[in-house]
Amino acid sequence: MALDQSKTLPLPQRILETYDDLTRSERRLADLLLENADALVLYSASMLSVRAGISKATTARFFQRLGYPSFKSAQKEARKPAAPASPETVRIGRFASSKADLGDHLASDMQNLVRSVEQLRSDEIAQAVNLLARAEKLWVVGFGDNYALAHFARALLIRVKPDIRMVPIGGFSVPEEFASIRSTDAMLALGIGRRTRSLRSIMASAMRADAQVLLVTDQATRAATEVATVTLRCRTKGSGVFDSVVAPVSLLTYLCSTLALRIGQSAIDRLQFIERIHEEWGDILSGDI
Repeated sequence: MALDQSKTLPLPQRILETYDDLTRSERRLADLLLENADALVLYSASMLSVRAGISKATTARFFQRLGYPSFKSAQKEARKPAAPASPETVRIGRFASSKADLGDHLASDMQNLVRSVEQLRSDEIAQAVNLLARAEKLWVVGFGDNYALAHFARALLIRVKPDIRMVPIGGFSVPEEFASIRSTDAMLALGIGRRTRSLRSIMASAMRADAQVLLVTDQATRAATEVATVTLRCRTKGSGVFDSVVAPVSLLTYLCSTLALRIGQSAIDRLQFIERIHEEWGDILSGDI
């Protein structure tokens, strides 16, 4: 994205657009600000440098890379009350610089996978798997564009755990479905790209019910500690007009596979039982379509 275009973007989006060009030290500060964008408002340049473990000179260069004249100008802009640019606004702005090149598309998705794995913490992955494994019921939630990701996750989870609830269900009111949540349950919430008020509301209600909440979101979203027990963030930068969901799909596949291994024999028994049902019904083609 051209520099003059990037100057209109909020801080998290500027970081994501330039992340691949940052040095290792600069990425430490980038990761800190992506995790907590309020740090720019709350801390001085010196304090940010200390928290990121980098020099003040590196901090100054970092903000200049993002298109700010200085740290002070970045901090001043961050303190202004302004509505963040929606994913659709950012997407439309890509038309001027995007091109349909398959090689660039592949390279971008590879980078999305690599950067996502680099930034995911092993302790948070383990915590996510544990809360999924211990839950009596699993609630998979995805509104809008995230419905397809939620449906994919449920299709994997239902093969290894028996009680998987999908929200929303077409034609049914969400509060009535959600009313049976218990403190022994866990929720997998999908919040990639455009996030709805309904998603935040249902996550907050789950936390108030003492259920565990796992949020899978993108890097432009801060860790939502008030509405999620664990937040796992994926890089979704697209080389063209649309964002990529390669990293979220890969993460969901990994989580479900690791969960199956964690559950062990009961997951194997369920998979085998499902396969026997398919064989009895004869609904799987043995050859090509």
